[in-house]
Amino acid sequence: MFRLNRKLILIITILAAILAALLAPLLTYREVSSPDGGFTAIAKTAMADALIPMMPGAGGDKPGRIIVIRKDGRSCGAARAEMVSMIADLRWWLEATPREAEIVGVARWDFDACTVELENH
Repeated sequence: MFRLNRKLILIITILAAILAALLAPLLTYREVSSPDGGFTAIAKTAMADALIPMMPGAGGDKPGRIIVIRKDGRSCGAARAEMVSMIADLRWWLEATPREAEIVGVARWDFDACTVELENH
C-alpha cells in the first residue's frame, strides 16, 4: 500500500511538472525598439526551452516567437523563429509606404495594416 502511494505521488508530481512547463508564460529573451520608437519587437521563448542546458554563448539558439507591438499596445502579429536571436536581424523600413519590418526567411510586418506575413511556412 505504501509503495503504491509513493509511485502514485511520483507520477502525479511528474505530470504536474510537465503541465506547468507547457502552460508557463513565455520568457522575454530580448526587446528591440524601432528607430522612431513607435514599435517594439519582442523575442520570447518557452520556459521549457530555457531550462535546456546550452553551450556558453548559445542562449539565443532556442526556438521562440517574435512579436511586434505598437506603442499603444496593439499587436501587429507574431512569427515563429527557429532561434530567438534572429531578432537581431530585424530590419525596419519606416520611411517606405507601407511602413514595414522584416526578418528575412521568417516574417514581414506591415505596420500600416498591422499585419504579419509569414515567410517559409
